[in-house]
Amino acid sequence: MAIKQGRSPFDRLRKHYEKTERRCTKCGFVDEEGDWRVTARGGEVHFQHICPRCDAVDTRVLRYQR
Repeated sequence: MAIKQGRSPFDRLRKHYEKTERRCTKCGFVDEEGDWRVTARGGEVHFQHICPRCDAVDTRVLRYQR
């Protein structure tokens, strides 16, 4: 059985977004790099991608109870 070490659930979700969420919702540009930034604020985790073509910000927010 393979165990993924050193990767949090948030890191795995960021990698998922980088593989699947590449098309800008504003201009339609497909970002092959697809870098998503992750920040935590209080009871929320924000995943953000900035389109390199039009600078639109795509955000996903996960909320959790502390």
